[in-house]
Amino acid sequence: MKSVWRYGLLGVLAFLLFLLLLAPATLITEPLAERLPGFSVQTVEGTTTDGVARGLRWRGVQVDRLVWDWRPRALFTGWLEFHLKIDDPEISLAGKAAINPVRHLRLRDLTGRLRLDELAVLAGQPKLPLQGVVEFDLQELRLDPAGRPQAAEGVAHLRNLRVTLGQSLVLGDFTAQLKPVDPEGVQGVIQDNNGPLVLEGAFSLMPDGRYRFSGQAAVRDANNRALRQAMNLLGPPGNDGRWALSFSGALSL
Repeated sequence: MKSVWRYGLLGVLAFLLFLLLLAPATLITEPLAERLPGFSVQTVEGTTTDGVARGLRWRGVQVDRLVWDWRPRALFTGWLEFHLKIDDPEISLAGKAAINPVRHLRLRDLTGRLRLDELAVLAGQPKLPLQGVVEFDLQELRLDPAGRPQAAEGVAHLRNLRVTLGQSLVLGDFTAQLKPVDPEGVQGVIQDNNGPLVLEGAFSLMPDGRYRFSGQAAVRDANNRALRQAMNLLGPPGNDGRWALSFSGALSL
């Protein structure tokens, strides 16, 4: 009798899996539209496990094309995982995205490129007077159900960063190295790449969204009066010509 129940259960699971493989891709996009205010998509093709969505829009950011396919082996580790790829003239992204039963999100082998203001909007952060391009190569990024980072490992590059307060001031390129903290949290270091602004510092991000940054900055070219005047808004520099930096706060969600 036990073997009959066992084979019966396997048959039911196989049937449910068969239905999942044939279910239309709208089974994924429609719940997203219900749960994410402002989320919309023009066309959807394929199935829940292998689909294509075009004309996605959320929080004012639009993506031409999103492709996904299911990674069934991840189920053995307790994660529902998909490989994602975005094709768009301004935004590129590729990697593996997974969610577990308690709605934690895991991103792995994630590479991409997008504007800094688009990243801030998608992350739900206030608009800052900064422009530039973010390029990232992350081995892993974990988010809690509220979207707060719990762990991260990899590198991010800020290209052509500039301030847009009154006039546009070019700051240069910067690199941030990220690593996870045991048991949860993120630490990192940031350094300039020989641009107009000399910058080096360290930051930490707690699981509850609190962050802290400390470091120092300087103007590389003494004849760059515009940038020096902007830096003087932070107060006078030290005897070594550098400004000490210390910021803390909490991410808004």
